[in-house]
Amino acid sequence: MFSAYPFYNIRYVKLLEGISEKFSTTVVAGTRLSGKVTIHRRYRVLHVLPFTVPRKIRYHIGPFFPRSLISLINPDLIWLFDTISQLFPILSSRPVILDIDDPDFSAKSWTKYMYYLHNRKISKIVVPTGMIKERFIKFYRLPEEKIVVIPSGVDLERFKPTPLPNEKFVLYYGTLAPHRSIFLLKTIKEVCNHDMEVKFIVIGDVPRFFVESLLSKGIINRVILPGFVSHDNLPSWLQMARVCLFPQDISLGGRFSVKLFEYMAAGRPIVATDVDESWPVREAGSGLVVPTDPKSYSSAVIELLNDDELAKNLALRGVEYSRNYDWSLQISKYCKLIEELTSTTKKL
Repeated sequence: MFSAYPFYNIRYVKLLEGISEKFSTTVVAGTRLSGKVTIHRRYRVLHVLPFTVPRKIRYHIGPFFPRSLISLINPDLIWLFDTISQLFPILSSRPVILDIDDPDFSAKSWTKYMYYLHNRKISKIVVPTGMIKERFIKFYRLPEEKIVVIPSGVDLERFKPTPLPNEKFVLYYGTLAPHRSIFLLKTIKEVCNHDMEVKFIVIGDVPRFFVESLLSKGIINRVILPGFVSHDNLPSWLQMARVCLFPQDISLGGRFSVKLFEYMAAGRPIVATDVDESWPVREAGSGLVVPTDPKSYSSAVIELLNDDELAKNLALRGVEYSRNYDWSLQISKYCKLIEELTSTTKKL
């Protein structure tokens, strides 16, 4: 099996590590990555270019080199992970799995998706949620049988429930794009004005305007900003939190938010906005889902901070629900799909 790589994506890394336990796997990489990336001992990595380039450049041009090389080899199966750049022609006759975990349904991506979603050489398209599958069928008129739903998962060995702390710490981790950072900033201001004991933990690459706004409002001392935190170290930060946040102000097509499952597995109640991506919180009953209004959202945060019984009940529901999404379950589904495709090819 050959695979094009984005080692910065947790879904890809977990699936790759699990799949390589069962199948001989080679990852074809366009360029070398930074020293922070851990290479799993069960798969080998072929670097097309022997040097490191900045991530933004690697993200756009990197796929060209490995996919060109893959076309010259004839593995039993090719696994391609969707990136922002155009897929290049696949010359191999072997089955191809295209994994799309974070699709862009905007008009600018129409040509790109039409090009390769209807490519006959792609045997199966794997997506992490039913909502994404429905959108692909509706927008691109793909046959339902071509799309397989395999969710992302949660590492239940790493993210384990711990008692809720007494301190009023509220945590968010992840990307801080405008559709989250602006809403989060408004929430922090509202909550801090209401309760002088509350402190926030915001993990991720924080934009400059975010810090400047906290400074101007005089509440920077109530927000811990650790910056980037490795995935392995996240559980220790979650243990500090009494409430965890999902502050998104627009729907993005029903994506699978791994952070929600890690919040739940860690036994933390959630306050989420009423967007498509909050579906796990609704299904699990593991938090409060409120309108995309900062005041309503802030009120829900304060409610969970002050209602111990409600917070514990929501947390318990989340822990129970997260057990259905252990990474090992999702990896087994992927391995089964690979076996089905490769066995069909061998018969032919």
